[in-house]
Amino acid sequence: MTTSAHRSLPITRRLTIAVYSAAFLSGFVTMALEMLIGRTFIPFFGGTIYTWGALISIFLTGMTLGYVLGGKAADRNPSGRIVAGLFVASAILVMIVPVYGERFINRILDSIDDVRYAALLAALTLACLPAASLAAVSPYCVRLILDRKDHSGTISGRLSGLTTAGSIIGTLGTSFFFIPSLGVKSIYGILAGISIVMGVVFWKLGTNHPQASRAQRSSALLAVLFLLALAGPFGARQAAAQPQPNLIQRDGLLEKVESEYNTIFVQKEGPFISLNFGYRANRYTESVMDLSRPGELVVTYTRYMTSALAFHQGKVERIALVGLGGGRTISYLIGSLPGVIADVAELDPAVIALASKYFGVNSTERLRIHNQDGRVFLARTKEKFDLVLLDAYRGPFVPFHLTTQEFYRVVKSRLREGGVVAQNVEPTTLFFDSTLATMKTVFDSVDAVEAGGNIVLIGYSGTRLPQIELARLASATQAKLRLKYDLNELVKARKDVRSEPNAKILTDDFSPVEMLKTVKRHNEKKQ
Repeated sequence: MTTSAHRSLPITRRLTIAVYSAAFLSGFVTMALEMLIGRTFIPFFGGTIYTWGALISIFLTGMTLGYVLGGKAADRNPSGRIVAGLFVASAILVMIVPVYGERFINRILDSIDDVRYAALLAALTLACLPAASLAAVSPYCVRLILDRKDHSGTISGRLSGLTTAGSIIGTLGTSFFFIPSLGVKSIYGILAGISIVMGVVFWKLGTNHPQASRAQRSSALLAVLFLLALAGPFGARQAAAQPQPNLIQRDGLLEKVESEYNTIFVQKEGPFISLNFGYRANRYTESVMDLSRPGELVVTYTRYMTSALAFHQGKVERIALVGLGGGRTISYLIGSLPGVIADVAELDPAVIALASKYFGVNSTERLRIHNQDGRVFLARTKEKFDLVLLDAYRGPFVPFHLTTQEFYRVVKSRLREGGVVAQNVEPTTLFFDSTLATMKTVFDSVDAVEAGGNIVLIGYSGTRLPQIELARLASATQAKLRLKYDLNELVKARKDVRSEPNAKILTDDFSPVEMLKTVKRHNEKKQ
């Protein structure tokens, strides 16, 4: 039996409250930290299943070590000072991520080309030790207040419940409140501050000498000053979100926004302003506008997306676009097609705000922007469209639910008679083969138009248009609309392609987009 003679602390109401608080807050900080490190990793490694798989597995590894080693240490010396040390150590380890994390990650990416294993090593470097330190608090909590065998089940269950409740609130609080509301560095600081405060509490409980109270007050004051200092990054971020009116006149980074879905950079170089997702090794340009000629489609593939007009036999009156970006393609089409009405589905409200602020794209009677997932929008809308454009990317990846048979069936159901769907796809990986093969299971015909380094896949009903007929349609549409980017020239980039014989058909049940994007195609085959 455990007795008070074997412990460093007598069981008091104050100790009990402190232990229960420690159980709750260790769970809170652990899960909040996991969500936050995941958020930090996404700009470097992408928000893929590999990134989250690496992070979760390393967190669980660290927690396992913490539980086992913490349990052994708690039996040898159940001291409040050790709990204080664990919390302070976790605070230091937490703050390593915002201070040194980027440096570590860039070195890892310089050494390892495969982002899957780079993410695993980065998680091991930055996440394992703080997870272990926080997990070790749990067995100490049990040991510090467990006194009678007949109460052991009740106490252990209560502590486990509090830890789990803290984990739930940490997960929801970080994802629903902290990340949407605060800067990432500020959140790291808050988590470290919580750990420091708990460290001060347990240092006080574990200290009995007469000079303790003065040291405790000093420690508490330092903790408060630490938290106040952390307000700086948040204030700086808020100020950065409101640029000066003449900011667009200068070159360089105009704005950085950490939204719920992306890390977004707005950059200006000379007359060009660009919207980019991600950072450094995984930074991807979504849109570019030439301020001196805003009607130009600067990015090559956006011009070839408009080649879909040649495949539509009739007047285009309604267009749907999934993925707004900087709104260059849809702005061009609205300006080029008299009377056309367009609906755009964009999941990220920050993208909508930045497109308005820097690219002049706003909702009007003819351009209706919906802050909604593209698939959800198409499934729920009662409208039907002549042309559906698919250009939703998150870094190098298309969200998996926008790649499947079921999704393309939804798209097909929203097309008018003679309607056309066009999708921008990068052609060098097996994802291209799977996209092509999957589209062919839904649409009668799938054409391909070479677009610089990309390919625009165009799906429609009926037999495949012969080249002579396509040229005739392009010529007629061009003569009528007098488009800036001549359809006669665009359709000359039509290409005969076929997928690999064993290309995977993507479904809601099976859509390994991340894996397919990491595997290069064996070769480019022609029919």
